[in-house]
Amino acid sequence: IADLDRSIEKLEASLAAVKKERDEAIAFRDAHLALFPPIHQLPTEVLVEIFHLTFEKPYNVFASSRSGPWLLGKVCQRWRQVAWSCPSLW
Repeated sequence: IADLDRSIEKLEASLAAVKKERDEAIAFRDAHLALFPPIHQLPTEVLVEIFHLTFEKPYNVFASSRSGPWLLGKVCQRWRQVAWSCPSLW
């Protein structure tokens, strides 16, 4: 029984260490989430709807790279992925 009690103590100590590490990771994440604007947390579907409202339809793909999906794709990597991969924007 003494051996089992020692094993339990070791496991509880390990569990406490893992919980502390998890809490530190959560605190780090929460502190850094504030650095990201809320628009980066929007679902892709909502972002696409916003994109649809930003330029006139129908969009002429050959007109200019300074408008439409081309322009949206220059904002950031996520916007580029969304704008360039959404057929309804083209």
